[in-house]
Amino acid sequence: MKNILIFFSVFIFSLGVFGQNMELPGFTEIKIEGGSTFKKDKDGKLDSIIVTMAAVNYGNALLFSKTKDAVIIKNAADENSLIKIELKNKKQVRTFFYKNKPVIIVEGIDFDIYHLPKNAAISTVISNDIVSSCTLFANYDNLGDDNPDKTFKLFSRLDIRSDLSTLDAVFNNIGDFFSEEDALLKIFSGRYAEKFGPQALASVQTDSSGKIKDGIILDFKNSKANEKNEYSIYKNGKAIKSGTANLKDYQSIFMEYQEKLNIQ
Repeated sequence: MKNILIFFSVFIFSLGVFGQNMELPGFTEIKIEGGSTFKKDKDGKLDSIIVTMAAVNYGNALLFSKTKDAVIIKNAADENSLIKIELKNKKQVRTFFYKNKPVIIVEGIDFDIYHLPKNAAISTVISNDIVSSCTLFANYDNLGDDNPDKTFKLFSRLDIRSDLSTLDAVFNNIGDFFSEEDALLKIFSGRYAEKFGPQALASVQTDSSGKIKDGIILDFKNSKANEKNEYSIYKNGKAIKSGTANLKDYQSIFMEYQEKLNIQ
């Protein structure tokens, strides 16, 4: 970890002194919309990724490296934030640190409605035909009055396949993502990014016994997007509303539910 942070510091300094028109020995450059992606292999494996951003974000870069235990992500323009991706029981755990304190922890889980984590906020989505679930922990007080907006967008919008169970596979997937022409748009351009975001299936809160206390869930048995599935809305441990909807129509139902929660 120490060596990686030293590398990041040297590279950030280089960006400030020389700008972004610089050669990176040993790296292969891929031109993308709004910048360039540089990749470097070591012992036949992808070892480092640097994504530089064009004039509007002059001097800014996204830096990716890996250790034996984690993938480390830094935004060169945000010295206080760090993103770490680890594996636990072959599931990804993504943590957003700010000034060395965890702000958000997203941990992948297997969703079993009869054996859910206790006292947990759980989200289920579908992206690229892969259904994934995770628990979410957030402590926004650790941000104070700061708003590391760009790094947070990177944390929340970086699309990594949830079925990958090795750090090499995760890192390669990140490299593939930033080899796409529109990768930076998918991260930083709000309206464009929304087109490619995951579709919601569930957002629930469990009680001390692991049962659903509050939330909304679509029973996604019919995996074809145009087929209808049953959904339920829970409050205080009871299903207070149910119905059927296809995946597209359910997104509106889900958003309406979330908006009502925010008003309360």
